[in-house]
Amino acid sequence: MKLTPLSRRLSLMARSPGTDWTVLAENIPEWPVVPQVPVLRWEDGDHAYGPSQGAPELLETLAGRCRRQGADMGTESLMVTNGGFDALALITRFLRTQNAERVVSVGPVLTSVAELFRSIGLELIATDWNTFLIGEQWRLLDLGAADVLYINTPHNPIGACLTEDMARALLADRSRRGFSVILDLVYDSFCFDEEYAASPLAWVDDWQGVFAFNSFSKNFGAPGLRVGWLMAEPSVVEELTGRFEKERIAVSSTAQLRAAALCAIGNEPLVDAVRHGRKLVLDWATARRIDVTAGHGGTQVWVDLQVSDAELFADRLMAEEKVVITTGLNYYPAYPRHIRLPTGISAARLAAGLRSIDKVRCDLQMELGVRPLWEKDQWQSPMHRYSIFSESDSGLQISR
Repeated sequence: MKLTPLSRRLSLMARSPGTDWTVLAENIPEWPVVPQVPVLRWEDGDHAYGPSQGAPELLETLAGRCRRQGADMGTESLMVTNGGFDALALITRFLRTQNAERVVSVGPVLTSVAELFRSIGLELIATDWNTFLIGEQWRLLDLGAADVLYINTPHNPIGACLTEDMARALLADRSRRGFSVILDLVYDSFCFDEEYAASPLAWVDDWQGVFAFNSFSKNFGAPGLRVGWLMAEPSVVEELTGRFEKERIAVSSTAQLRAAALCAIGNEPLVDAVRHGRKLVLDWATARRIDVTAGHGGTQVWVDLQVSDAELFADRLMAEEKVVITTGLNYYPAYPRHIRLPTGISAARLAAGLRSIDKVRCDLQMELGVRPLWEKDQWQSPMHRYSIFSESDSGLQISR
């Protein structure tokens, strides 16, 4: 299997460790101040296998998080996994054994997710979010017992979020038709509109045929822990735990205890950082009349660069400015003009990356004889008021 365009760029970057790279490739939010997670001892977990369902300390902490989100859920409905992707793989492989044949994805998906579905033997149909949900296209697909509806909310990359009305209509239809629903909630802390701020977990009255999963990678800025969790009815959790024991035994006990401590601390600094970064990118795009899709949540902004080939743009950006970005070819279906910009990284790095994007866009437009839609010094970074930049570096102006 070939590497994704993003992985190829990161591999090239790794071959030049002495280069001062600006990485805008990952949409993982970064803690402004490192959280104070307790230091663990050898006897706290590294010396033995943990329970296959998960460490009791973490399961109890996660059950509390679910209850705070409005879901009446006990530890018997939870299972700890090696990250969110592992949870999705467990769920979809289980559904395949239950004769699932088709996955309908609401919106584009990462190519890795698409390849997972296909490798399991599931047909994948990717639909447009607005058409499918707001236009209620799902009623026309005649979804039945052999179908799985996969919804990432907030959505990566478009930032769209489920509303309560949408969710309840879908779940009611699920009860009538018998299809399964997978809720991918790995960005569920990052909703920036009160109408969309409630968790879909609060709207699930019957967990039969309904699955959800989450992760510490995005919601808690800790991808290195490799800790995620899934939610399902207890009988399914029991079956998946048995499968997990045979294939993986257990998730690292130490990682789970660190995850429990991190969950207890909370993630408000991360949410604030993403909120500020989101405004920074949206203001930048508005000043340049660049089309973006940000929805109401997530840790990224989806940008239409209005160039014919975002891959060539990304190659040039990497070669000339030493900036690494994620392009629309990392999604299925592919978006050849789009890039994804993170909103949770440091404001200084984000500003530097946006300046570099400005420069390459300007150079390309000049080469094509097209006048840029912005002028030097037209736009000042809103982050300047937080004293992140010096007086000589107060905005994202291009150099000409």
